Amino acid sequence: MKEYKKRLANRHFMLATSAAFVLSACGGGSSGSSGSTASTANLSAAQKSYESVALAANGGMHYLSASLSISTSSTGALTVNPSSVFYTEDSSVAQSPANGSQLMTETYTSVSSALKVPAIAAPRLFVNGAVYSSASPPQAQISYSGTNVQIDYLASDGKTVLRTLLGTSYTVVPLSGLISASPAELFANSAVGVLTNTLNGQSLYNQQASWQTGAAYFKVVRHTVGDEAFTYDCLAPATTGTNPTPCSATISTLENFFPYASTTDGKTYQISDGQIVTLAGMRAWVANTALASATTDYRIYYQNNGAIYAGYLIKDGTTLQLAPLGGGTPQDSYYLLNSAAVQSIKSAIVF
Repeated sequence: MKEYKKRLANRHFMLATSAAFVLSACGGGSSGSSGSTASTANLSAAQKSYESVALAANGGMHYLSASLSISTSSTGALTVNPSSVFYTEDSSVAQSPANGSQLMTETYTSVSSALKVPAIAAPRLFVNGAVYSSASPPQAQISYSGTNVQIDYLASDGKTVLRTLLGTSYTVVPLSGLISASPAELFANSAVGVLTNTLNGQSLYNQQASWQTGAAYFKVVRHTVGDEAFTYDCLAPATTGTNPTPCSATISTLENFFPYASTTDGKTYQISDGQIVTLAGMRAWVANTALASATTDYRIYYQNNGAIYAGYLIKDGTTLQLAPLGGGTPQDSYYLLNSAAVQSIKSAIVF
């Protein structure tokens, strides 16, 4: 049987064309605005920038994701397939984390009134020998660690910490003038870039539209704190709970599992291609060679309840990276928008 799913948690961007125009860009984050209600006397530059957008009073952070299937009629009118998506992940904190840890809440909002927010699978990780599902939408505790911003993502139980990210750089870049004249890095490294494409000469947005006053984007650099062990359904059927479908329900030890042909990775793994270790409380095989993804991660297979399961590992201290929209060298920064920038795009699109 073929492996059922590819990795879920590493967000990426890609662009493809077919009979209908297909544009895709997926995100994993959130973004910002300006002004702060908390005292900034003792905050680092990164923390001040974070609060200037992340506080609810400042409009919160917005990460734009897109997957568009668009065609034109004989008259040149654009038609968007209802399965298309163009939405933001919206997150904010009520108060400054300088006053104590704050709960980050997140929602999803379609930027186009003609499209719906898709069903978004919650990533699953194993921690201390047990599999947990992430909260959906995500929930996190935000705190300050030295000069950095710490994000502890929670399981669906609302208390178990599944992964910890450390935000070390937050840069706010103001936007003004025509949207079409925006910085090249915004188009290259965020889903805003899908709007720059045309179909039979038709633009996906009003190219004479300008950014609203106060619009900005937000460049964020984050690193993992501790190893992150993700898991998912290796074979059908698809599941959403804490019992993913294993690669084998009859083989109970890693030593007897190999060689194994991974259709997801397009290679046959030998036991000598990795090391058997104790990972997050599980006995796991970890590949020696990284997978071909933007953020450096490694294939894992692990034993649990008499079966062998698939997953991937992002190691402690890894910088989360993002592949540019058109491909190329992965970037260390995630690009997010403030509320004025989102409203500007919402007013400018023609679908």
